[in-house]
Amino acid sequence: MYSLEVVLPVCNPDKRLYAVIDRLLKQTLEPEKINIYLTVTDNFGEFELLKGLKENDLKDQRITVTAIEKSEFNHGGTRQKAAEKVVSDYCLFMTQDATPVDKHLTEVMLSEFKKDRVAVCYARQLPYKDATIKERYARNYNYPAASKIKDKTLLEQGNIKAIFCSDVCAMYDMKVFKELGGFERNVNFNEDMLYAYKALSNDYRISYAAKALVYHSHNLSLKEQFKRNKALARSQKEHPEVFGKLSSESEGMVFVKNGLKYTLKNGGIGEAVRFFADCTFRFAGFKCGKMF
Repeated sequence: MYSLEVVLPVCNPDKRLYAVIDRLLKQTLEPEKINIYLTVTDNFGEFELLKGLKENDLKDQRITVTAIEKSEFNHGGTRQKAAEKVVSDYCLFMTQDATPVDKHLTEVMLSEFKKDRVAVCYARQLPYKDATIKERYARNYNYPAASKIKDKTLLEQGNIKAIFCSDVCAMYDMKVFKELGGFERNVNFNEDMLYAYKALSNDYRISYAAKALVYHSHNLSLKEQFKRNKALARSQKEHPEVFGKLSSESEGMVFVKNGLKYTLKNGGIGEAVRFFADCTFRFAGFKCGKMF
C-alpha cells in the first residue's frame, strides 16, 4: 500500500491555492498529509487566507502550515528541510499556482514508480485560459502530449533536456531521494534539474507522465522574463559540474524556430514579433546571468 505526502511552498497566496488543495484532497489516491510551508512577508492578508484552510470548506486534519522567515527561504533548501520531515514512501512537490486538472493526478504519477528504477516523475503542465499565445507555445513545447522515460543514455548525449524536470508538480520516491542525498540546499533555482542529473548519473530514470495534468502558466513581461532567465543562468553558473557538460544552445534554436511558426500560424505577425522579443529578452537575461 502506498503512502503519500504533499509539500507545498507558499508565498503571497491568492484564492487559487484553495482550488489546488481542494483538488488534492479529492484525488482517487489521496495524500496522507499536505504540508504547507508559508514564507512570511508583510502581506498580512496571507494569514487570513491560510486561516481559512482550517475554518472553511477545506478544513482537514491532514493540512499543516509551517511559517518560514523570508530571509530563510530558498527553493532548494526549503524543499530539502521539508523533505527531511516526510515519513511517507512518496512525496509530491507542488507550487501554489499548479492546479490539478482532474482527480487522477496522484494515481497516474504513483503508477509510474512501478516501472524499473524510476526516481522521480513530473507532470504535464497545461496553460490556464488566460495564457498568451507565446506562453501556450512554451507549455506545449516543454510539456508535450507524449509521455517519456529518460535514462542515462540521454545524459551522455549532452543535451540539457535530459535533466529537464519541474517541481511545479513532481513526485519523488523518498527511499531513492534519501539515498541520493536529496536537493542541493544553497540554490534558488534548478534544484529539480540538479536532482535529475544526480538520479540519471546513478542509473535511475526520470518519468515524464503526460497523463498527469496540472494547469500552470505565467504571462511574464519582458522585464520579468529577463530577470527570471538571469537568475536561472546564475544558478547554472554555480554548478558547472552539471550544466557545463550539457548544451542548451541547440535546444534554444529549435524552441525559437518552432515558436515563430506557431505564433505566426495562431496569432499572426504581431504575435510572432512579440514572441521574438520575448526570446531576445530570455537570451539577454541568460547571457547576463552567465557573465555577471
